[in-house]
Amino acid sequence: MIRLNPQVFSNLYGKDLIAFGTGNMAKRIIPYLAQDPNIRLCGVTSSRVTADDEGTFLKTGLQVRSIEAWAGLMPNATILLTVFVDSSEIVQVCKNAGFQNVEYITWEQMSLVSEAEAEIAQAQQTKLLEQLCFVNELHDTHKSSFSEFKGCNRGKTVAIIGTGPTLNYYTQLTGVPHIGVNSSFLKEGIMLDYYFLTHYVPEWCEKLKEFNFTKFFNVGIKSRKKKDQIPEYIIEENDGRRYFSLPMMPFTHIHTNLECYPLMGYGSIIFQAIHFALFTHPQKLLLVGCDCAAIGHFDSCHTSVYVEKFLIPWWIDGYKKLRRFVSIHYPDIEIISVNPVGLKGMFCDMFTENYLDTHPELPREDCKILRL
Repeated sequence: MIRLNPQVFSNLYGKDLIAFGTGNMAKRIIPYLAQDPNIRLCGVTSSRVTADDEGTFLKTGLQVRSIEAWAGLMPNATILLTVFVDSSEIVQVCKNAGFQNVEYITWEQMSLVSEAEAEIAQAQQTKLLEQLCFVNELHDTHKSSFSEFKGCNRGKTVAIIGTGPTLNYYTQLTGVPHIGVNSSFLKEGIMLDYYFLTHYVPEWCEKLKEFNFTKFFNVGIKSRKKKDQIPEYIIEENDGRRYFSLPMMPFTHIHTNLECYPLMGYGSIIFQAIHFALFTHPQKLLLVGCDCAAIGHFDSCHTSVYVEKFLIPWWIDGYKKLRRFVSIHYPDIEIISVNPVGLKGMFCDMFTENYLDTHPELPREDCKILRL
């Protein structure tokens, strides 16, 4: 909203105004006048309007009526001329209809509106330029980070390593590429091949440089707090690859072409790891430690109430959307939940022997055992 200079438009204050004119000048200035709470602009008319009600003017909500109709409704109103043409005949038309008071849009007032329009146009152009630059940056970044991995795992099994407590029941499978997130690289006995990080956690970042797996760092969530952004030096000292994700919110899209589009958001970095895994097109995709439940983490860290009340419903919805995406674009990929908790029944469920040993409530005879 553009605020009009009260000194320039003070001659219009305190009056019930009917704008006369619906042409180019009117289309430019009436929307600005209509948003000023100090200006009582009641409606619009023109010499071309002959009906008692011709709807509203643009998106202002102002009624458009004939001059005669307005004279019957508001005979004491002031006519505000919003036209470029010679106004002598229009003034006479207004007086013949019974209106005695007429105001004019001055050159200074019109110039102010023109300046406001120029500011808006410049802001829009700047925003468009930023968007175009971002598109180029995203494409260049993702092409450098992801292109070589497209379809690289065809015919293979790939494991996604989350940080839920069921990770403690998993023994690393040999010959299987492992993609981890967050603190999963600290789990004893787990050797990652790829790693994704979106939040800056100093203690993790300090230890990351000791590991040689391929590291992907999220640099593309502009809404995040500055303290949460991963510093550039961390990315450089880890020989990291940069990527962009959609906002960490629900209702975001999933795209197949990672060279041109951001990775999936939906409130969890696990979706970005899965999105990348699908891009490599494995035959089977194991979800390990992806518990999707408020039961803590493998290292005994607790989950917050925020996670339980807000994030988990988002995640469940995200997995449902992911399942549909896979059924359309990657129907040949089988997704397997290993020791599922919150995702039970979402994909193909499989269990490890040691997990079943500690969960006697599960009917072992009905459970598929993870043997690959």
